[in-house]
Amino acid sequence: ERLAHVADSRQVIVATAADWSTSYAQLQAWQRGEDGRWRRVMDPVPARLGWNGFAPEASRLQGSGETPAGTFRLLRGFGLVEPRGVGLDYRLLDTNDWWPYDPKDKQTYNVFQFRRTGDSRWRPSWAEDLDSYTRQYRYAVVLDYNLPSGIHRVDGQRVAREPADISKGGGIFLHVWDDGPTAGCVAVSRAHMRWLLRWPGG
Repeated sequence: ERLAHVADSRQVIVATAADWSTSYAQLQAWQRGEDGRWRRVMDPVPARLGWNGFAPEASRLQGSGETPAGTFRLLRGFGLVEPRGVGLDYRLLDTNDWWPYDPKDKQTYNVFQFRRTGDSRWRPSWAEDLDSYTRQYRYAVVLDYNLPSGIHRVDGQRVAREPADISKGGGIFLHVWDDGPTAGCVAVSRAHMRWLLRWPGG
C-alpha cells in the first residue's frame, strides 16, 4: 500500500535512509504480480547517497551534495561494460562521451553529449568525462530528474528545445558504489547493479 503512488508501474526500486542527512541508505526492488500485489525480489542491500543525504526534489540544488527524494523513472543505461541480457536501452561508453552541467550553456545543461566539437560552448570543467569514472560508471542508469526535452542536434551537439532548470543540478544516476558518498546519485555494489540491469522485464 505504500507503493500506491507509482501508478501502473510493475517494477519499483526503492532507496530509503534512516534520516535526511545521512549518506547511508538501503535499496530494494519490488515486482507487482498479476494479482496486483507487490512482492520484494531484492532484499535490502547497502547503498550510498549524496554526501549531504536526501533533499526533497523541489528544493534540491546544484552542488548541494544531496540526492533528490521523489519518484523517478529509470530511463536508460550506460557504462564501460555492457552486461548481457540488459533489459533497457544501454549505451556502451567511449572516450568521447560527456555529461555537461554548464550554466553558461543552458541548451546543453544535463544533456548527454556523444562528443565535444569545436562549436561546443559548454566548458569541460563543468562536465563529466564519463569514461574517466572507471568504477562508478562501469554500470549506470539515468534517473528522470530535471531532464530537458526536445533533444535535437545543432552543429554536432545535442541541445534541448525545453532546457532543464540550471539551478537544480543533474546527472542523477543509479550507479556502482565507489566506497564513499556520491555527489547526489544513488550507488550500490557492482553485483547489485548488474542484477538490476538484468532484472527480467526491467
